[in-house]
Amino acid sequence: MDWLARHSTNLLCAEKKLTFKDKKGAEFNFAGTKLPCNQKLILSALKARKCLKKGGVGYLVLVVDLTKEAPRMEDIDVMRDFLGVFLEELPGLPLDRATEFVTDLIPGAAPVSKAPYRMAPTELKELKVQLQELLDKGYIRPSISPWGAPVLFVNKKDGSV
Repeated sequence: MDWLARHSTNLLCAEKKLTFKDKKGAEFNFAGTKLPCNQKLILSALKARKCLKKGGVGYLVLVVDLTKEAPRMEDIDVMRDFLGVFLEELPGLPLDRATEFVTDLIPGAAPVSKAPYRMAPTELKELKVQLQELLDKGYIRPSISPWGAPVLFVNKKDGSV
């Protein structure tokens, strides 16, 4: 109910109309369609696909509250009992073990010595900066594996890499 009040929501159930305003004051109107009483409101994915192919209109909505902060460990009942077990910040990687573990999926297979794709110079520079930062914090360590792992960049919410 707080969300409805905060966004000056006007809900007309009988008319299947919903109106609300965003933070900037822009108004959004949504109107439902009239369905026969015997028609189901929740469809399986296959039935929805079939309806869409026949020209039906469907909407998929995900509502996320971006202002809400992530829950703190103290706020979660189970976590509250074990606060000493869960660390806020990871101290680094585990210590080196006496025995190195190796799995040969295909005996005698040699690693591929070709990059899966080429990186732009700006991406390569950013990769080196981020890897060095993670090395300095102790979250990663240099790999001794002959098998490389590709790196894909995903833009952050602010648009940076």
